[in-house]
Amino acid sequence: MQEFRELTEKERKQARPHVPKHVSESSLLRCTNKNCRRWQQRGNYRVGGTFPEPD
Repeated sequence: MQEFRELTEKERKQARPHVPKHVSESSLLRCTNKNCRRWQQRGNYRVGGTFPEPD
C-alpha cells in the first residue's frame, strides 16, 4: 500500500489539463514512494496519471 500527500502548486499545474471537470483539485494526491510519479484523486484510483520524468 502506498502513502500519498497533497499536490504542490507546481504539480497541480502539471495535472490540471488531465483532471476531469467534476473533480476538485484539492482532492488530488501524489504518491510519496521515492521512485513513484503517480497522482490520483483521493479514494478513486481511476482518476489520475503519471508525472513526466524529472529533468
